[in-house]
Amino acid sequence: MTKINVTCIGGGHGLGRLLEAINDFDFVSLTGIVSTTDNGGSTGRLRESCDTISWGDIRYCLSKLSKAASTKSLLLEYRFDKLGDLSGHSLGNLMFCAVDSICIRPTETVQVMREYLGIKANILPMSDMVTHLVSHCADHCYVGEVAVDDHVNQGINTLALTPRVKPSEEVLHTLENTDILFLGPGSFYTSTLPSLLMDAVIDVINHNTKLKIYFITNVQDEFNNQYDQTHYQLGFMRKLGLTKTVHSLIPRHRVSHFTDLCEPYTIADLPADTSGRHQQPFYRDQLLELIKPY
Repeated sequence: MTKINVTCIGGGHGLGRLLEAINDFDFVSLTGIVSTTDNGGSTGRLRESCDTISWGDIRYCLSKLSKAASTKSLLLEYRFDKLGDLSGHSLGNLMFCAVDSICIRPTETVQVMREYLGIKANILPMSDMVTHLVSHCADHCYVGEVAVDDHVNQGINTLALTPRVKPSEEVLHTLENTDILFLGPGSFYTSTLPSLLMDAVIDVINHNTKLKIYFITNVQDEFNNQYDQTHYQLGFMRKLGLTKTVHSLIPRHRVSHFTDLCEPYTIADLPADTSGRHQQPFYRDQLLELIKPY
């Protein structure tokens, strides 16, 4: 049986939990393309000292895909405490830095770690090159994902990467052959959008004639203002050059009088868990409904 090629673009908890929900669909060939612009916490410290891409979101995605509660997955998520300069660092991030020092590219580093963990799904950094997220608001420019997040409610006019980087050949090849592409959920500006800020990614998505795109909206508001509206976020993605039709998946409790501006869309019963994220059983069932008819 020919498998359905499903690719998910995002970062952090949103992407990790999405990959986890789809991972055991045996009719799917699954790939995650992970944002690498985080500059906070352990990841940020390692970026400064090692001049490397951000490993934190990649580490989290791999941990969600690895066997539950395995020793290897627990080691990946272990965080040092009260150990001087090691305090606050994730062991997984340090492992990535160590492996990266003997690999040619971060993409290869991720594949080594994926094989070490015995993970079938493919995980790709959005680029092998180091870059920072930059937001341009009305009167200010903010450099770095942390600063972008801290000032997001000032209203972001444009979002960019500095320096401008290119996706790997693996990312482009994956998108060329993708049947279903999921964007989100998660932090809109800092998880969903960074990969879409590379022109080559937008071009290959637009030219994939068989591709169906779903935008998975969050189950809870992120900004508590108009920037949470699905039609606003779809419009922002169109400003980046995305021309293909995007089908939105909207939780029933987030339907508003603006929802009709988001056509096409699916309204689904997708409750939030205690952390404000999709409850996995409902989430998985809805994803199955979207993918299986392909």
